[in-house]
Amino acid sequence: MHDLVPTTRGLALIVDTLLPWSWVLIAFLLLVALFRLSLLSVAGVMVPAVVWASMFWPYLRPAGDPGESDLTVATQNVGAKLPQPSATALNVIEEDPDIATFQEVESLSGQIIQDQMDSHYEHAEVQGSVGVWSKWPMSAPEEVDLGLQWIRAFATTISTDHGDVRFYAVHVPSVRPGQESMRNAALRTLSERVEDDQAERVIVAGDFNSASSDRYFEQMTDDLTDSREAVGGGFGFTWPSRLPVTRLDHSLSRGLEPVADEVMDRGTSDHRAVLVSYDF
Repeated sequence: MHDLVPTTRGLALIVDTLLPWSWVLIAFLLLVALFRLSLLSVAGVMVPAVVWASMFWPYLRPAGDPGESDLTVATQNVGAKLPQPSATALNVIEEDPDIATFQEVESLSGQIIQDQMDSHYEHAEVQGSVGVWSKWPMSAPEEVDLGLQWIRAFATTISTDHGDVRFYAVHVPSVRPGQESMRNAALRTLSERVEDDQAERVIVAGDFNSASSDRYFEQMTDDLTDSREAVGGGFGFTWPSRLPVTRLDHSLSRGLEPVADEVMDRGTSDHRAVLVSYDF
């Protein structure tokens, strides 16, 4: 029933984002019920416990061994004032993803990251504050207008060894409690753009500034598969990197099967990188 929480003053944003952590409240209620030795109270606590488990079981089931995959994608928001940018770039390069996308690469540290990536990947496209590097050729980038004065998203077609993949690199506007309209509008625009895209295989990756449990993020997963929900292995929180409490960075797909989703160790950015493997 969390969808009934009003959006006024960012209340819904806070509730939706922290929804996976509601197990803490349920566990506290269970302890109280056990302390009181009340079977009726314990039975009552089981109701929200079962609801919570039914909502989040896809994330919590054990992740299987993906084996060899056809395509790997890495995404990370590297931050505009990133310390040790070379280390951050090399951290992703060491994983050798087939496609990598970074957000906030317009700064000086971002330029250093671009140079590192350019030396490793044959193909690159940078538009505004978003960049994509690929082992395979890419078509000319097409801007996706998210309602800002500079480019924060673009689409390109990547000609992989297994067939073409339509790739969207995105950085959805930031959000604060009570200041959500721009982000919500951007998510709506992006979801409509992807839904209208006739490509057979689509990947949308980047910083969505939206938790998986956010009611406005759900419109993205109407047409696309969330990699973490598909493979399990935990919630895969990415932000803030020192002690992640939510997942703002996602890789969504259509026409491909997610087989692995790994959140990498903390680097120097305030977002952890996400590495996703796909099969055709």
